[in-house]
Amino acid sequence: MNTKSIRRPLFSGMVVAILLLAFWLVNKVSAPVNGDNVFSLRAPPFVGVASAAGAETASAASFLEDEAGISAYTQTPGLIDLSEVRDAFRTIERETGEYIIGSVGIPDYSEDHDPHVYVHTDGWVLAYYLNSEPASYIIDLRHYDGVEIGTTKLEDAMYEVLSLIGVVSFDTTYYDFRYPNATNIMLIAEAIYSAGNESFNVHLPSDLTYYHRCWSHAFHPSCCTSSALYVDDALVHSFPRACAGWGLAHGSLTPAQLPPGVSHTIRISASECGEAFAGMALVYREVP
Repeated sequence: MNTKSIRRPLFSGMVVAILLLAFWLVNKVSAPVNGDNVFSLRAPPFVGVASAAGAETASAASFLEDEAGISAYTQTPGLIDLSEVRDAFRTIERETGEYIIGSVGIPDYSEDHDPHVYVHTDGWVLAYYLNSEPASYIIDLRHYDGVEIGTTKLEDAMYEVLSLIGVVSFDTTYYDFRYPNATNIMLIAEAIYSAGNESFNVHLPSDLTYYHRCWSHAFHPSCCTSSALYVDDALVHSFPRACAGWGLAHGSLTPAQLPPGVSHTIRISASECGEAFAGMALVYREVP
């Protein structure tokens, strides 16, 4: 299982060449790749449970399989008293004697970025975005400093819940409910802090199976400026000229936009001043 402790860095922009080399070789190893940019995907133990496991647990698992996309989960050493974590939820969608499912706010993001969180009395905590949202939603570009992403937004939501019961450090495992056969997810980020362009290259080995290619674009102007995101010089997304505030956008790429077997350049630009950020997530299956 690929686990990660809260607050451990996910990706270092200073070592792009090393990490891209790891991706070149990801299909050469027999075990899951455990790097700061590549995470193994593993289904939660309660997914696909039989009714014998309990009607409420089976109902929650079925609900998650129907609604959830990219997710992150952990299990606490002891039981969870649901009354102690209710205050972490902005809204509660479903609640029984065994579990709560609702949305949890995370620092510096608006309500439309709230992850959904499932908390069970037996200690399971699972944060997820809906299956209609790209996996790149989890990249916390607002707090990316150009060197490392400290956590994902899913981990931040889990922290908001678990800190209420005194759990401030925990391991995290990822899973994408849409792609049960996927084995890994890769996260990449880049930033620019002045007028110009920054870029990174990605090469997708041809002998891997790719389920999902997606991007994130964040923009924080300090004067009146604009920003754009390109894949191989083709415009993917742009923020029009703005003078303040934050812009955040996410989307998916087609296989034709990012085919395997060749190198691709992901470029972020800013026309004048401010900060612009690019993120990418790839969900794929290793070939045994």
